Amino acid sequence: MRSERRRSIDVDGHLHELTFSTYRRVKALEIPHCAYIFLQSLARAREALAFELYAYVVMPEHIHLLLRPKDGGKISGVLKYVKQSSSKRILAHLNEIRPTYMQRFMVVGPDGSSANRFWQSGGGYDRNLISEKAIVASLNYIHANPVTRGLCEFVSDWPYSSARAYMDGLGDPPLDVDQLVL
Repeated sequence: MRSERRRSIDVDGHLHELTFSTYRRVKALEIPHCAYIFLQSLARAREALAFELYAYVVMPEHIHLLLRPKDGGKISGVLKYVKQSSSKRILAHLNEIRPTYMQRFMVVGPDGSSANRFWQSGGGYDRNLISEKAIVASLNYIHANPVTRGLCEFVSDWPYSSARAYMDGLGDPPLDVDQLVL
């Protein structure tokens, strides 16, 4: 069964609600350092590609992002940057701390060759948002995800989320990964 490819409609000024999952939905991002590596990659991508980040949450097996690329920017470029840089580093970390865990990420090709894949193929979910109502609903959904899943009691309790930045009135959610408690 082939994964459906993500379809993006790149329109200047539109926000994008993005969701993508780990390969086979393996809960590798529940390992604090793996979540930290992803957030570092997101921070670097944000700096390199100059996109506006409105919300994020790192769940054990998937990511939610709400962002707006700079004018002329493409979602595919953002995803490529974030996924490639985080994938390599997370797989290297997992191989170091849990070598047997790596079997979960093994992909065997038709010719019998094998490789490790951290992100599920197909690109994930991408939805353009332009109305304030849709943007606020997306922001609330992203921040409530850990609570809905029973991972914490309050949105501010989840360490891998932009929710606290909004509660603290900081506006544009900072990605100060050095402040994360691992």
